[in-house]
Amino acid sequence: MQRRIILLAALGAASLLPAFAGAAGEPTVSVKHRMDIKTPPGKVLVEMTFTNQGKTTVWLPREMAAGTELTGARFDLRDAGGKPIAYTGKMVKRAALTAADYQPLAPGKMLTNTIDITNTYAFARGRHNYNIGYTGPVLADVKQLDKPVEFPARPVSFIATLK
Repeated sequence: MQRRIILLAALGAASLLPAFAGAAGEPTVSVKHRMDIKTPPGKVLVEMTFTNQGKTTVWLPREMAAGTELTGARFDLRDAGGKPIAYTGKMVKRAALTAADYQPLAPGKMLTNTIDITNTYAFARGRHNYNIGYTGPVLADVKQLDKPVEFPARPVSFIATLK
């Protein structure tokens, strides 16, 4: 009986460890990625919105947070049947990312950036349905570049008409 009480007390204390870890300085990372697709005639524009819902500053890849063009396949783009759409844009072979390659986002702040992907993916000519997804890395500590946390954006369906 006494052993059972000790076991229950230990289990109860263990269940509180995550709460104490947050209070002890462990960063609380919570980032929301949202995509909106705009398709003016002959274009496909991805508007990325990043919201830091956590309690500490986080760092986002600068290419996604402030860039205007991609240097690699960053989105999961598929046709209506689920077939992947090839990335045809610029491929930059580079060294590992450094702290300078990340954009800070303070707690409670939102950042929006628009990227034109018209010429970086093999969109079919004419009017077609597509689905796009993005799972982006976020750093809780810019000094720990090898420990990104990924937050997926909700996939979006859109229609594009390209010549």
